[in-house]
Amino acid sequence: MNKGYLETEVDGKKAYILRDSFDRLRRIDTVIFDCDGVLIDVRESYMKTIPETVAYIIREITGFPFPKKLVSKTIIHSFKKCGGFNNDWDLAYAILMFILCNLTESFQEVFRKYVSSNRYRNNLFRRFRYVKEGIRNEYTPHGLDTVVFKLEGKLKEFAEKLDASGIASIEKGLVNHENNSLICSEYHASVKDFLSYPGDVGESIITRIFEEIFCGPQLFQEVYRLVPRFYQGRGFIENEQVIVLPQTLNQLVSILSKPNLGISSGRSFKLAKYTLKGLLEKFSSKALIFLDDIEAAEREKIGEKGLSINLGKPHPFSLFASSKELEPFNFALYVGDSMEDAIMVKEANKLDSRFLYAGVYSCSDCKEEVLHNFLRAESNILLPSVNELPVILKTLKGKKKA
Repeated sequence: MNKGYLETEVDGKKAYILRDSFDRLRRIDTVIFDCDGVLIDVRESYMKTIPETVAYIIREITGFPFPKKLVSKTIIHSFKKCGGFNNDWDLAYAILMFILCNLTESFQEVFRKYVSSNRYRNNLFRRFRYVKEGIRNEYTPHGLDTVVFKLEGKLKEFAEKLDASGIASIEKGLVNHENNSLICSEYHASVKDFLSYPGDVGESIITRIFEEIFCGPQLFQEVYRLVPRFYQGRGFIENEQVIVLPQTLNQLVSILSKPNLGISSGRSFKLAKYTLKGLLEKFSSKALIFLDDIEAAEREKIGEKGLSINLGKPHPFSLFASSKELEPFNFALYVGDSMEDAIMVKEANKLDSRFLYAGVYSCSDCKEEVLHNFLRAESNILLPSVNELPVILKTLKGKKKA
């Protein structure tokens, strides 16, 4: 273990504290949380919706039984560790772009033909069905099994070339994998046109199918006011488990001597409330910053300057917006589960040095690597889960010497 850290145990689980952070950690009087992976275990929900979405789209348009297990936990982690894929829609887009751009030339020619016809452009379901039926009528997926067999290794290699800019780094990564012939350039443009991403559930086939699978038919219709057209199964959100215990939040309020608890998350408010229910009442209502708030701020920026801007993590917008509602404070601890979260705190500290980071690692399918990455990033605290935080803070506040 890195000598810069104090290793301790809480209920038999290992936790680590950066030694030169002791003084600042003692003065923490505000805690802000990520949602997914911190307050909610999403391993059986969001993490499974990603491969399900990718497999659904590839299966439907090729007629080939694409194995969703190809988009493995290791592959997903490979993308996420670069710090640019906190948004799972972005991750599904990155994987789909790479797979579609690596299918056979015979598929690419037929795909481009039907996408470029621009039929039913304003109707996601009818356009998807038109492209799917056209491809299946003209294309036989012979040889795709060989292509798919080689994709897993290529996907991991592709992920290693990406960075914290997320989807902005996808184009650069794809250039290194494709040749520069005219047909590849045109096909690449066709794939982007078909996926129409970024875009909301009314604009992008990725976002629409992802949310239908994640929510399930009833919740999807309640949240988005749209009739589900692609997926009629049980929503993966039903698999979620709440991690944070009510007593954990109560103890933190007692330790902080005030109810200074906020949330900075890329999940939508309605979907957070669906799983967390009454637990949201334990947080400061004004300090709850979700995807809805981020998207509203992005639209406002477009209106002001006419330029699109991405305020999602690792941009510190949501952290600043939450912490602003918890002023005055000495130091704020952000509790996250990913490198995007760690990077966000570093970015925030460039403008305001009062933020510290606690990384949780037990709800990851790659615990050892997550732990290693957090250590390398010099996170201030490393915890198995959010529920060990009160003991750590209470101990730190009671220490007389570092």
